[in-house]
Amino acid sequence: MKKIVITSFVMPHELDDLERVLVDLNKASKFVDGSNYEFYISFSVSDYLFDWENSKIDKQFFIDRFNSLKPLTDWAGKSTYQIRDEIFGAFQTKRYAHIECKDATHFIWLDTDICFDERILFYMENAINVLSEEKIDKYFVTPEIVKYWDTTWDCLVNENYLDKPLDYCKTNNPFSESGEVGDVELMTVTNNVPGQPQTKFGAGWFTLLSKPLLDRIPLPESMGAYGPDDTFLMWAIEKINAQKSDWIYQFKLKNYVICENYIFRNRKHYDSIIKRIDRKEEFKAKAYDNFQIELDKI
Repeated sequence: MKKIVITSFVMPHELDDLERVLVDLNKASKFVDGSNYEFYISFSVSDYLFDWENSKIDKQFFIDRFNSLKPLTDWAGKSTYQIRDEIFGAFQTKRYAHIECKDATHFIWLDTDICFDERILFYMENAINVLSEEKIDKYFVTPEIVKYWDTTWDCLVNENYLDKPLDYCKTNNPFSESGEVGDVELMTVTNNVPGQPQTKFGAGWFTLLSKPLLDRIPLPESMGAYGPDDTFLMWAIEKINAQKSDWIYQFKLKNYVICENYIFRNRKHYDSIIKRIDRKEEFKAKAYDNFQIELDKI
């Protein structure tokens, strides 16, 4: 039995991206059994994050827009599609999903600016089936990527993009270059960069995590709403694997590429109608203040 929970956090200026992602997931759903899936999507219009009195459009407009997209999740067996005042960021959303989705077996962490094609869910489920047959329970699976910010990401870069310039991810066409680029196969990932953990991933890049992994390393409440969930998990996995009392694996879908939408992601028009209160540095500071404390508990 599989129950795969697709988890996203969304704010008003990201609703266009959410619609595109949900449409693309509908296309991907025709290759899988929808009863194996659940959505866990949190939307925030909190007064702590937005100054609605000085915005040109009131929050109800965005609430209505968010709710209008809910039917796009109907292909899944269940949908937790919510507006909650206490959830301010992606870290919290992932943490709540892990706690509240009691029958989940896996979680997909998905940012709304990620581009993929209609075969992604099929390949993720196939990976789950293969790893189940091999009796591997604590793991995560990532797609491949194009050339990124620096060479430390090369263990995830598809071989066709290794010779591209750094920051190629910021200039490529994410829609035409995402998807299958050859025969897709499951491959173990080992990051061999000195001073870094042996696992490497971006949290919202369509990363699939098994529930036993998150049961072993739950996201700490003390780290707050937004922060380095991927970095925390990477170093926690490094610590656990070094102790050799347990083992957590990373795999990738070789020849299946996802892309981040840099060049077509234009949200500037929202800046003139929504007054945002930028809490990102505040949230990150809280997360890093508690990072080592929580890591020491592993």
